[in-house]
Amino acid sequence: MGKFEEEAVKTWAELNWRILILGLVAGVLAGVPALARPSPACQQHWGWYQPPPQPKPAAKPAKKASPQTTQTPGKPGSTQTTASAGGGSSNGRPGTNSTQTVTQTSGGGTTATQVVSVPGINGGSKTLVDQETQTIQLNAHTTRIIQKIYGQGPNGNRRVVGVQQTDTTTLPGGKSQSVSTYSQRNANGDYDVTRREVSETTPTGPNTSVTNSTVYTPGMSGGMDPSQKTQAVTTSGKNSQQTVSTMLTPDLNGGWQAARKTVTVTNEQANGEKTEDKTLYAPDMNGNLTPAQRVVTHDWKGKNGQEHQDVSTYAPAPAATMSPQGSPLTLQQQVSTVKTRQANGTVETRSQTEQRSLVSPSSPMQVTGAEVTVATPTKSGAMETHTSVYNDNGNGQLTETGSYAGQQPASAASPATPAKAPAKKKAAAKPSSASKQGQKPPAKPAVQEIH
Repeated sequence: MGKFEEEAVKTWAELNWRILILGLVAGVLAGVPALARPSPACQQHWGWYQPPPQPKPAAKPAKKASPQTTQTPGKPGSTQTTASAGGGSSNGRPGTNSTQTVTQTSGGGTTATQVVSVPGINGGSKTLVDQETQTIQLNAHTTRIIQKIYGQGPNGNRRVVGVQQTDTTTLPGGKSQSVSTYSQRNANGDYDVTRREVSETTPTGPNTSVTNSTVYTPGMSGGMDPSQKTQAVTTSGKNSQQTVSTMLTPDLNGGWQAARKTVTVTNEQANGEKTEDKTLYAPDMNGNLTPAQRVVTHDWKGKNGQEHQDVSTYAPAPAATMSPQGSPLTLQQQVSTVKTRQANGTVETRSQTEQRSLVSPSSPMQVTGAEVTVATPTKSGAMETHTSVYNDNGNGQLTETGSYAGQQPASAASPATPAKAPAKKKAAAKPSSASKQGQKPPAKPAVQEIH
C-alpha cells in the first residue's frame, strides 16, 4: 500500500468514526468538567503531580479485565482479543468495558470487531459502540474497507443499522483515489445512501501533492448533490511538511464559499524530536477566515530515555470575557505526558492537564487533572494495565475518582497512549516542589481540538 493510499485509508477511518459514532458517543460521554476552578489561593502549581499510593490491581478483583485470548497473528483464522473492564469513572466513562477482536482471514484481510459498553441507568449495561470492520485486498491496487455499525432492533436483537464501504485505489503516476459510501437502515429494513465522498490525490511536483474531495448528500431532487468540497495542498521538505486544507460549502448564490481552513506544519529532527503546529481558521462576523484555534504538539525523548509529549491548545479568551472571534489566541490548555520504560518491561505513563478558568481567565493556568497508568508484561506476552484517574474535589485538591484494569497484547501498547502507573507519594496537605496539591488528573479536556 503506497503513501497516499495509507493516508486515504487513515482519513476515511477517522471520518467514519466522527460521522457515525460521534452523535452517540457525545450523548453518553458528555461529562466534560467545567473550567471554573478555585482561586489561586486554594490551588497552586507545585511541579509534577504525585498522587497518593494506590492499591495494587489485585485489590480490586471485581474490576479485573476478562481473560485475554491471543493466538499467533498473520495466519488465516488466527485471532487477537483485547478486553478491559473499568471500575469507577475514567474521563467521564464510568465502568466502561471494551472488547476488541481481530481475526486474520485468507487473502491477507482482517475482520475487527469492537464493543464498548457502560452501566445502564436501570442496572445492567448499555452498548455504546458496536462495530465490525472488514479489510479486503481486492487486487494489487485496491483495498476495500467495509464497516458495519450495529444497534438494537424492535425486539432488542442486534442488527446492522449502518454500513460504510470505502474503496481505495492506487492509480498510475502516483495518483490515488478513494470512494466512500455510507448507507443507513430505514424503517422498512432497506438501506438508503445518505453520504458519498470521492477523493483523489495527485502529485503536482517532486515534493507537492493536491487532494480534492467532494461530499455528496441527498438533495431536493432525490439524487445525491455535492454539499462540501475540500482541497488539501501538501508540500514536503527535508525535515518538514506543510498541509493547507480548505473546506468549501454552498453559498446562497449557488456558488461555493470558504467555510474553514486548516494549516498544519510538521517538523521532525534526526533525533526523533517532532513538532506539529496546527491552526484552524473559521469565519468571523464579517465572513472572513480568522484564527480560531491553534494546537501545538511537541514530542521528544529525554536524556534518560523518557518519552515526553506536550499538547498546547490556544484559543480566543474564554467566553467569560465576551471576546469576539478574531481576538488574539492565548494558551487555554496544556496536556503533558511522560512515559517511562523500565528494564523489566513495565511501562509507566503519567499525564496531567492544566487549563485556564472561565471564572478568572486572567489567573495562571491551573492543574485540573491527572492520570497514572502502569502496564506490566505477563508471561503470555500480554500487558496487564492498571489506571488511576484523579479529579478536582471542588476544593482545589485532587482525589481519585476512578480506576480500572485491563489486558492488551504487548505490541498494542503505543507510546502515545498513556500506560498509567500508580502514583508515588505525596498525600500531605502541603505539597513540596516535587508534588502538586490542588491538582486534578486529566479529565476530558474542556478545550478540545477542532477537527
